[in-house]
Amino acid sequence: MAKEWWEGELANDIHGVLRKKELTLAQYKASSPQLAVRRYLVDWLAIIFEKIGSSYGILHLSVALMDYFMDNHDIPEPQLHLVALTCFLLAAKFDEIENRIPTIEQLNSFVHNSFDRSEFHAMELLLLDHFSWNVDLPTAASFVDMFLVHSVLNDDNHSGRPLNNCTKARVYVKKYVYYFLEISLQDHKFLSFKPSVVTAAAVAAARSCLHLTPTWKPALVELIQYEYFEICECVDLMLKAHDADEKAMSSSAQIAVQSTGQSTAISSTN
Repeated sequence: MAKEWWEGELANDIHGVLRKKELTLAQYKASSPQLAVRRYLVDWLAIIFEKIGSSYGILHLSVALMDYFMDNHDIPEPQLHLVALTCFLLAAKFDEIENRIPTIEQLNSFVHNSFDRSEFHAMELLLLDHFSWNVDLPTAASFVDMFLVHSVLNDDNHSGRPLNNCTKARVYVKKYVYYFLEISLQDHKFLSFKPSVVTAAAVAAARSCLHLTPTWKPALVELIQYEYFEICECVDLMLKAHDADEKAMSSSAQIAVQSTGQSTAISSTN
């Protein structure tokens, strides 16, 4: 069975190419007149991604295309869904295997067939023209598989004690990393960081939440090629978002208990 690129001999070379390519990304200005509805569009694309069953990178690339296009255009509200769907289509055409590329009809069904095929084609050409036909944008998803390989090390500690099950720890770290990458998609503030910084920060934030110590150490610096001071601002944003999620969940649980008059705690029946 062939190895994935991040497990092969060319992993470091490909990583280097991606790191150079992300330096060419346009500066995100957060200047879209429709910025207030960005979160809604991202969440909507995530639902489409789940229902279609696309590869993970498609979601990140489609959001990136949408962000940079919206940042430079004033888009009439009725056209926002068309922009988002066409970004998804372009991302899939570029980065998906052929038999998993969604059709225009599939995508149009998410808006009750509101657009003609010609409108999709026209928007596709407009997007390609904006990006000068270069839609190969590095995203946080471009780095996640390689960084996950190095996310848990054999000499890690857990809450100050030697880690006795690296395999199990990697499963939990992976879940947290994808959670933090989801957070990074939802908030446009993360576009101020390079995609590789976002992914490295997601690994550090995951290790912090799981009490893997030290959070960042020389081996990770060597493997992922970032010192902690280079990613700490992004890590802090992620952990603050995580704290907000925890508080929201706790508040919801309290409201549920108060409304039912019953405790959700598990107690012994003995």
